[in-house]
Amino acid sequence: MSKLLIIYAHPNRIGHHGYFLKQIEAQLAVRQYADYEVIDLYALHFNPVLNDEELYSAGRYAISPENLSFQEKITAADYLLFIYPTWWQNMPAILKGFIDKVFTSRFAFVYKNGLPVGLLKGKKAAVFTATGGPRIYSRIFKRDRVIKILTKDVLSFSGIKSRGFMIGSANKLDDKNMKKLGAAAQKVLQYLLG
Repeated sequence: MSKLLIIYAHPNRIGHHGYFLKQIEAQLAVRQYADYEVIDLYALHFNPVLNDEELYSAGRYAISPENLSFQEKITAADYLLFIYPTWWQNMPAILKGFIDKVFTSRFAFVYKNGLPVGLLKGKKAAVFTATGGPRIYSRIFKRDRVIKILTKDVLSFSGIKSRGFMIGSANKLDDKNMKKLGAAAQKVLQYLLG
């Protein structure tokens, strides 16, 4: 069975993102899909601050045992799912720090003849985020920048095929939003697992 790695970047497991994660896990159980793992960055107290010795762009390649472990998990995974809130039209700092520290040169990409080559080809990822603002604002006025930062600028750059999913007006976890989250979870798993 193929492995799914879920990177969860929200300070709690209640509300829209926690409910979405529960929907994903419930639907995985229905599919009898047990080969998945959740990396909860906040629960792990992940330190997103890039240290000087980790600054690979300056020729330093120190990677902590924790981040090496994350790289190994990504290497072993066939599918990735990122779950995070939209804050200021971007991902939370903890997820950005995870990207900076884990998706490093020589692991996620290299440059050959001056061009980037993704090293994580053959993997598929889904990105899910929710925002308190109207969905149309992110789609029309911001051109889904919050999704594209991860899907295009990071995952595609690393060779990973990816697709983004987003819901808006996520201010109150009511029946309407729970229904939207359940439908989004189905779409995400259909995209990833077929």
